[in-house]
Amino acid sequence: MEALKTMEARYPIEFTVPAFGAGSFYIQEDLREEFYTHYHRHKEIQVSYILKGRGSVVIGNLIQPFFENEIYILKANDPHIFIKEGAEEDQIHVVHIFVAFDKMQSFFNMQELHRIRDIFNSLDSSKKLIQRYSLPVRTIFQSLLREEGLPKLMRVLEIFDYLIANEKEMISLYSGLPESNFNDKVGVRINEVLRYSLENYNREISIDAVAKLIHMTPSAFCKYFKKHTMKTYVTFLNEIRIEKACQLLINKSTENISEVAYQCGFNTVVHFNRVFKHILHSSPSEFIHRHAVNMAN
Repeated sequence: MEALKTMEARYPIEFTVPAFGAGSFYIQEDLREEFYTHYHRHKEIQVSYILKGRGSVVIGNLIQPFFENEIYILKANDPHIFIKEGAEEDQIHVVHIFVAFDKMQSFFNMQELHRIRDIFNSLDSSKKLIQRYSLPVRTIFQSLLREEGLPKLMRVLEIFDYLIANEKEMISLYSGLPESNFNDKVGVRINEVLRYSLENYNREISIDAVAKLIHMTPSAFCKYFKKHTMKTYVTFLNEIRIEKACQLLINKSTENISEVAYQCGFNTVVHFNRVFKHILHSSPSEFIHRHAVNMAN
């Protein structure tokens, strides 16, 4: 089992990221100012504990917020990217477990480990555990950075056993995106579009400009994007903008809903409210109230 600090500089930009080393498990610690900055996938299952930080996560074509003390279980080959929110100098701290089940078939064929094998091999989607259910294993994730050899493996199995016991509390992150929708060429192109959208969501974005990024006509780009993401680009961009608006509202960066709308790329408050309600089925004010109630509980 191997440990590393980051994967950012190990490879050129790729959509399918190669495994690190020959190990069946490896532990990665992200303690820095940003996550790996490309939309990507890998053949290993990924289990990530957010020790510090907040932001947005894109899994397939689904975008939603993440918070400190949440666990994410990412299905093998699910395209994803974590995006930090907050000041540029703020650090994130995350511990990731990567598991190559195909290299450990004989190990997980032990009767005592069948339950772990079956749960992870049959994942129908990526999942998450919210803070309430994640906190009991926070210290175990932290211990993975100190342990080596068999003790580390035992800690990993302890985490897996806990996840299985709390399977019913896991929230599905199913995006409806078939794995067959992406090959490496498509993934690299979608990464370009996604990164551009995340960097420019707060200003006007034209279909022409996005299409030029991947050397397509606007018409061809619209068909291409919908074919591979099962959403129109406008829908996807609006979801990014509303997710960014939610971050501002949750973190009380501003109390002015009009200001939130303009900061997130909407030209009018009326349009912002309409899109917000269409995506989240509530008004911004109702969203703020619901979040406050959830945090109080």
